[in-house]
Amino acid sequence: MKVICKPVGPVMANCYFVINDQNHCLIIDPGDDAKTLTKTINSLCVEVDGILLTHAHFDHIAAVDQLAKNFNADVYICEKEFDFLSDSTKNASAVFMGVPEIVIHTQPKALVIGTNTIGTFEVKAYYTPGHSIGSMIFAIDNDLFTGDTLFQGSIGRTDLPSGSDKQMKNSLKFIKSFKTNYTIYPGHGASSTLEIEKAQNPYFVHNMF
Repeated sequence: MKVICKPVGPVMANCYFVINDQNHCLIIDPGDDAKTLTKTINSLCVEVDGILLTHAHFDHIAAVDQLAKNFNADVYICEKEFDFLSDSTKNASAVFMGVPEIVIHTQPKALVIGTNTIGTFEVKAYYTPGHSIGSMIFAIDNDLFTGDTLFQGSIGRTDLPSGSDKQMKNSLKFIKSFKTNYTIYPGHGASSTLEIEKAQNPYFVHNMF
C-alpha cells in the first residue's frame, strides 16, 4: 500500500491519498486546495473509493464538497460530527481570523467503530474523542491515521468546541495499549511510528495532562 501526503491550507493540514495494489484510493482529510488535490489524484490514475474524515474541523474538510463531486465519492465521518460539517462555529472556521467560514453540503455516511468496508478497502475505525467529540483514528493495514489526536512528539489541542482534556487522556491511554507498531500518519507534521511515540512522546512517557 502506498501513502501520499499533501499538506494543504493555512495551517498545513495533512491530506492523505492511500492507494492499494488494485490502484484504488481513499482520500483522508481533504482540508483545502481542491484544485491541486484533484490534479494530483488525476495524475495518479486511481479510482477513488471514498473520502474519510478523522474529524470535522475546517482545516480537514474545506475541499470535501468539490472532491466528492469530482470523483463521485461518498464521505465518511463519525456521526457525532455530522452537524459540524455545516456549522462554521462547530467546525471552528468562524473563530479563526483570515479563514473563510466553511459550510459543507455533502451528506456524510457514518463510520462505525470497528471494521468498515469502503470500496476495496477495510478500514478499522477507533473512537478517540478529546480534540473533538467525534474524533476517530483509522488503521489500514499497518498504517494508523491519527488526525489531530496524536502527532509526532505531541498531541492535538483540546480547547476548541467539544474538546476535552479528560477524553483526550483516555484516548491516549487507549492508543498506548495497541500492540501493533503502526506507522503513524498525523493530521499535521511528520510521520512517526507508534513504538517511537510510546518511547519519546512526553504525553505517553510522562502521562502528561
